[in-house]
Parts: sequence; structure tokens; C-alpha cells
Amino acid sequence: MTDVALPPAFADLAPFADWILPVERDRHRKRVTSDLATTRRFYDAMLPRMEAVLTYLNGRSWETLDAADRTLFVLASAFMEVSHPIELGWKSTDIEDAFPYQRLEFLSVSARTPWGDR
Repeated sequence: MTDVALPPAFADLAPFADWILPVERDRHRKRVTSDLATTRRFYDAMLPRMEAVLTYLNGRSWETLDAADRTLFVLASAFMEVSHPIELGWKSTDIEDAFPYQRLEFLSVSARTPWGDR
């Protein structure tokens, strides 16, 4: 992704476009297949911005989010999902004896974007 739609105040997050995955299943797969260093770079870039991101998004109506706001929402969702291995001090981005991610099936709301798309 080279042209990333983000609100202007968050344009510096564009280098992390590969984390812009609107569907939970895709974000989960990205996390468990990324190495810890890549995940940490994303986490370290997002952490100091999260208060501003949440303040910005909290001031908007869910139904009226534009494409840039939706992209920012998805990045914030990805950040929250990658926080586990970083904050809990895991040695990798997944638990060693976890159920194989390839066999997980995301159903219902989790299989859609927050806006109902698949």
C-alpha cells in the first residue's frame, strides 16, 4: 500500500500500511506470522500515538467515519491485537503450543469488517 488514507494528523503512521487489515482474521494471521522485531516496531510507533488516536476517533460518529478515519480505526485495532506478545514479554508473536492459526475459523461479526463487508 503506497497511498494510505489517514487523517493528516496521523500521516506519519503510513509506513505501517501492511497492518491495515480490516478483518480480525487477517490481523490475527498478520500478528502470528510476523516476527517479534516487526511487531515491536509497529507497537513502538503506535503506543505514543494511541491517546491521540483514541481522542480523535472518540470525537466521531461510527456511522459517519470516512475512509481515512476507518483506516486509523483499523490501525488502532491492529495495535491492540499486537500488544499481547509485547506487553506480556512473549518470545514470539504466538504462544508456542497454541491451536494452529491456520485451523481457526472466524465466524459471524469477526469475519466481517466493522462496516459489514467481507
